[in-house]
Amino acid sequence: MHVQGIFLQLVVLGCKSSLAVLLLAAGGAKVADLAGFAATAALFVPGRLPRAPAISAAVIAAGEVVTGAASLSFPAARWLNLVVLAVCCCFLVVWTVGYVRHADRPCRCFGALSRRGFTRAGIGRAAGLTLAAIAATAGVPRVAVQLSVVTRFGLLAGGVLVAVAAFSAAAAAGGHRAKREPGWV
Repeated sequence: MHVQGIFLQLVVLGCKSSLAVLLLAAGGAKVADLAGFAATAALFVPGRLPRAPAISAAVIAAGEVVTGAASLSFPAARWLNLVVLAVCCCFLVVWTVGYVRHADRPCRCFGALSRRGFTRAGIGRAAGLTLAAIAATAGVPRVAVQLSVVTRFGLLAGGVLVAVAAFSAAAAAGGHRAKREPGWV
């Protein structure tokens, strides 16, 4: 079933593209600060697996970049909407558990760009992302998402630029913070 009306189609495609860009930015920023994000991942990974937080951090960051790029470049692939929804549900679970167990620790959702701790407001933002992901699963007419190979490549190139910009910003913020705050990881 497809949503009818141009306005609803724009809402669905807006949610889909916004989430894709968000994933690209978050993943790119995490890649620049894998050690910092691994420290957050360690809060959720069993302690008896010493390399698991670093591996988890790398897999999550790469997964966000790949999922965001694929979702942005292939808007007609409806199964990707379900992958993005699953990712957003994971965000909601992590924020909720993080708030209950680790409210004083930074989330590092955007690598060195994010210093805020797990909060109720963060749970609200994660819930909002989940609602947007639910909206993005609504179908739109195929003609609304028919893209040429050149257009797909252009969207992919734009997505790569978003991830690289987030990487650069997080790397700069991390380096600046490390100089300002001795012992900062």
